[in-house]
Amino acid sequence: MRRLARWRAATAAAAVVLAGAGVAVAVDAIWDGLTESGPDGFVSTPAQSGLVSDPGPTSTRPPLDDPPDPGPVPDDHGISEPDLATAVASSVRVAAPACRGIVREGSGFVVGDGDLVVTIAHLMVGMEEPEVELADGRKLAAVTVAFDPANDLAVLRVPGAGLRPLPLSEAAPDGTLGALLAWEQEGVPDPTPFRIDRPVTVRTEPVGGGDRIERPSWLLAADTEVGDSGAALVAELDGRITAVGVAWGASRRGGGGVAYATRSGAVERLLDSSDLVQPAVLPDCG
Repeated sequence: MRRLARWRAATAAAAVVLAGAGVAVAVDAIWDGLTESGPDGFVSTPAQSGLVSDPGPTSTRPPLDDPPDPGPVPDDHGISEPDLATAVASSVRVAAPACRGIVREGSGFVVGDGDLVVTIAHLMVGMEEPEVELADGRKLAAVTVAFDPANDLAVLRVPGAGLRPLPLSEAAPDGTLGALLAWEQEGVPDPTPFRIDRPVTVRTEPVGGGDRIERPSWLLAADTEVGDSGAALVAELDGRITAVGVAWGASRRGGGGVAYATRSGAVERLLDSSDLVQPAVLPDCG
């Protein structure tokens, strides 16, 4: 478990806890969570949730509470050991100095041709020379080749990675169990159980700031930690291990257990609409 060395208040009230290292993108107030090795993320205090029910075809649940309650966190991810090992081998850590020279880190996973990594956009702000650590111990230089501030997604090209990509699908019904593959400081992914409560739309700010937008997301029952942003949400769909989303944040509700992920449809659209060769334009540190 990540041990926070200190907290620094940055502003006043907020709605969402960011689950990984990054910038102020989703909340009105930010706390800077520092570990012994540098910032691991930002955490906010609770306020209005800014969630609306998503008219997605899989959800028939009653209206959301405020703050939302996805129910108890599952004890198990429901994935077989061989499939879990396959997914872990396709997951990565992303880390490098960013704004003010502070090292930030988060998680990601391999898609497409095996040299592409999906991660979270707020992690990449100010990160000019990202480094990707693979499950086999290699550390490779990467270039950000796609950036989606509205859905908080980024894609890195990692020459020489050559990993087995995870297939993408958001055809996950309410109640789907799976594992969130966030990397721990010890250098291995930590499979954290989650359950999809329903599709929701989160009203938030895009990465880099601006007018509030609506981000289609999954509402999850999961115990996430600071540093979990960018982690793949993997589940067994139609007999194969599949990435159904990308973790980006969490809310405070009592003891926690409320998390959010961008759905995989947004990842597929970003991959289809980007050339994935030229470096992407990133917002500055502000």
